[in-house]
Amino acid sequence: MKKRLAQFRKLNRTPSHKWSMLRNMMSSLIEHERIVTTEAKAKELRHLADQMITLAKKGNTNYNAIIMNTNNNTDSKTKRQKTAGELLHYRRMASKVIRGDWNITKLFEVLGPRYILRQGGYTRVLKLSKPRAGDNAPMAVIEYVDRPGEIRPARPPTILSSDASDGNNVNAKNANLQGGGGVEDALRKMGIRSVDELVSEEEKKQIESELALAAQEKTEEKK
Repeated sequence: MKKRLAQFRKLNRTPSHKWSMLRNMMSSLIEHERIVTTEAKAKELRHLADQMITLAKKGNTNYNAIIMNTNNNTDSKTKRQKTAGELLHYRRMASKVIRGDWNITKLFEVLGPRYILRQGGYTRVLKLSKPRAGDNAPMAVIEYVDRPGEIRPARPPTILSSDASDGNNVNAKNANLQGGGGVEDALRKMGIRSVDELVSEEEKKQIESELALAAQEKTEEKK
C-alpha cells in the first residue's frame, strides 16, 4: 500500500531542492515577517513556521513559569527550570532550518515571547486576487499575526485551564481574561506592546485604503 511518508508535498522539486527552498523562505519570513509567494508554497511553509515558533516558545527561560501560572499547573516537571543545555538544544534544532544567526536571535528573543500566550495560529495565509504574470499561478501572502502593520488584527489568544471540570469554567476564565484585559496586562509585563500602540494612524488609514481598493477591483472584475 502506497502511503504519504513525506512531511511536505513535492512541489515539483527534488527533496534537496524543496528543503533548500523552504529553508530560504523560512529565513525570509522570520526576517521580514511577511512574504509573497505562490499559494501552494505558502500552505506548506505555514506548517514549518508554526513549528519554529513552538521551538522558540520552549526555548524561553520563562515559558514553564508562564504556563504554570496560566493553567494553574502544580506538576513538578512544569515547575522545574530548564537547564542551559535544554535551551541550547532548541536553538540547535531551529538552526537546522533557519539560516543566519540574526534570524535565530530574532526568533527566540522577539517572536517567541510575542506568542508565549497564544496556543497555535501564529501565521495567516491570504490569497491575492491577481495571479503571477507568466504562468498564471495563484499567489498568496503569508505573515505572522500580532505584528506591526499586519493586514488585519488577529483574535486575542484563548488561554485554557488544564484543571477545568467543564466547559463553563473554561468559558468564564476566557471571558475574564479577555474582558478584564488579562492578556494585554500579561503582554505589557513582558515588555510587548499591542499592535495599536505600534502602528500609527497614517499606517492604519493606508492599510484601510488598500483593502478598500482591492475590494473595489474585485467587484469590477466580477462585473
